[in-house]
Amino acid sequence: MPTRLERLVAIKDEIDRGRYPTVEKLCSMFEIQPRTLHDDLRMMRDMMGLEIKHDRSRNGYYNANPGKKLPEFDLTAGEVFALTVAKEMLSEYVGTPFHPILEGAIEKIQQRLPEKVRVDVGDVEAAIHFGGKSASPFSRKMFMDLHRACEKHLCAEIEYLSAYKDELTKRTVEPYKLLAHENTWYLVAYCKLRKDLRHFALHRIKDYAITEDGFVPTDAETLEKWLASAFLISHQHEPVDVSIKFDAHAARYIKEKVWHPTQTIASEPDGSCMLSMKCTDLDEVKRWILTYGAEAEVLSPETLRASVKQELAKALSKYAQP
Repeated sequence: MPTRLERLVAIKDEIDRGRYPTVEKLCSMFEIQPRTLHDDLRMMRDMMGLEIKHDRSRNGYYNANPGKKLPEFDLTAGEVFALTVAKEMLSEYVGTPFHPILEGAIEKIQQRLPEKVRVDVGDVEAAIHFGGKSASPFSRKMFMDLHRACEKHLCAEIEYLSAYKDELTKRTVEPYKLLAHENTWYLVAYCKLRKDLRHFALHRIKDYAITEDGFVPTDAETLEKWLASAFLISHQHEPVDVSIKFDAHAARYIKEKVWHPTQTIASEPDGSCMLSMKCTDLDEVKRWILTYGAEAEVLSPETLRASVKQELAKALSKYAQP
């Protein structure tokens, strides 16, 4: 949702096009009520000194002095630096529908900055680099439609390809929110087929339709608790107590982060540590543990220990042949 300042800038740009937009047109474009629009126009005239007027013959607005700009706003050098860094961080979104939108928005803000607070972008780019990750492609229209469904509490019909079973199923879902995790976007929704909350990766939604059927969403506290209970993102089972021992080298990294809200970390004299937590998806925990190789050992539960042991044995067998 844009801020009011962003909306005022956009309204001025639309009026400056010289198309005499009507009240209905502007309200529709910015999804606001006529009262809000009139408050915005009054602010632009009275506080910003813009000569926005209404032409009765055309029933629309025009700018009698389009050359006059919005008043400059002051930013500190640190704030401008942060803005420039934000532009570099867009490498995380290369390949997604948001990259051109975000890049264009930041460039527009930079163009409006007064000269006295600008910094040399080249200097920042030379000092800071963000490596882009591979992004899972999906439709921008789908994202916006699902976002609207979340806001309006409208059900959606989706065809979803399960990565685990490689199976296409039709679901009716109640969308709650869109969530980004490790450069992948997910829809958090109640699935009527599974009768539970689920994550749906947007790039695996092969078809969708927003219905006119409304629903009463669960309360925000319950939803946030459900999201927080995941180890990384997935939920499959009731919470299980997990204990993992990391050797001294890996322990230095483990102790630097909060991996789960239920975690406790006990340090040992030899530099190793014990990570304990309650997790709802042991498959997800297993994949994470395997990234540490011999530096991690599952102590409990026994089912997870056996699963990791089996996976390591399979991997070793691939190297058994010369």
